[in-house]
Amino acid sequence: MDDLVVGLYDLNCQISACVEEHFSVPIWVSAEVVGLSENRTGHCYLELMEKNDNGVIVAKAKATIWASLYKLIKPYFLRETGMPLAVGMTVALLVEVVYHPNYGASLNVKDINPSYTIGNRMLQRNKVISRLQTDGVFGMNKELPMPILIRRIAVVTAQTAAGYGDFINELTKNQWGFAFQVTLFPALVQGEMAEASMVRALHQVAEQADSFDVVVVIRGGGSVADLACFDGYDLAYTVTQMPLPVIAGIGHDRDVSVLDMVAGLSLKTPTAVAQYLVQTMVEAYEKVLACQDRISRAVQHLLQRYEQRLRTIETMLPLCASRCLEQKQHRLQLLERTVELLSPQSILKKGYTMTLKNGVVASLQDLQAGDEITTVFHNGTVKSIVKSPQRLNV
Repeated sequence: MDDLVVGLYDLNCQISACVEEHFSVPIWVSAEVVGLSENRTGHCYLELMEKNDNGVIVAKAKATIWASLYKLIKPYFLRETGMPLAVGMTVALLVEVVYHPNYGASLNVKDINPSYTIGNRMLQRNKVISRLQTDGVFGMNKELPMPILIRRIAVVTAQTAAGYGDFINELTKNQWGFAFQVTLFPALVQGEMAEASMVRALHQVAEQADSFDVVVVIRGGGSVADLACFDGYDLAYTVTQMPLPVIAGIGHDRDVSVLDMVAGLSLKTPTAVAQYLVQTMVEAYEKVLACQDRISRAVQHLLQRYEQRLRTIETMLPLCASRCLEQKQHRLQLLERTVELLSPQSILKKGYTMTLKNGVVASLQDLQAGDEITTVFHNGTVKSIVKSPQRLNV
């Protein structure tokens, strides 16, 4: 039985020999960097991990980049990718596999492929874009109309970010003196927790959407790695669902993030966003002045027309009054003439007489023999006694 028992050291030595035999030359391996530290002597220690399609961790390993090589790899990787080697990146490393009896398995890094990291980042971003398009939400925020007058602004960024200070200075010190209502919703804009932090802030803005005209997401530049959080699906999806137009000003020129693609408007820097907002106020103010001018000219035109009409009426009124008076006078004369022609006096002048007996005698039946009557002529009267009324046979 004792002959079958192997000491731990002997076992580890055998494993080391097997590893040395099977991995006699360095090999390329891909993994995600989940830990990175540098010590005082310049060595870099990496913690590597791989997940399956379900997000389950299937492998872990430690790797070392010795100082003599790290001082070459570090600037080379930064120069080629535009970002420093950092946690969260997927990298392709040329490694030497070693197994030490005391320390176990480890990987000694011999080289790094920056193109792989860039390609993987682009691949991941393309997956996010494709998913947004498949979900049918990619262009939703761009479909929201940008308000003509933008005064109430919700800002999502870190309060201590330099870009936020630049934004506020540009906005408040505009030469026209326009006043803006700015409300800050603090959020991380860098690091592993940045995406979730910005999503929470955007949800807070959405709950108060009636209080704002637009949402501004800004930060003051940074490395490609610093800006990786702006390529996340959750952040992009949240932006597409916002009830307000989103303006992005992340502060980078080298690349376009997914957030830039889905935002209603994307500008290069926080300062550029502030300048845009001021310019919209200038344009709105100019439109108000133009409308005011048009209204003023229209009112002036109406006043001139009514003044002209009043002058015309003023000129015509005496003439119309004179004509009306003449017409009335003429009619009055006609009436007077008619009254004169129809008056008893005029009839009497024509040779007719009028017989009176307690009033006008209209019929012979009103007279009896012996009645005293008065005959009226146009120039006097005669009193008579009726002897015998004689009726005419008609």
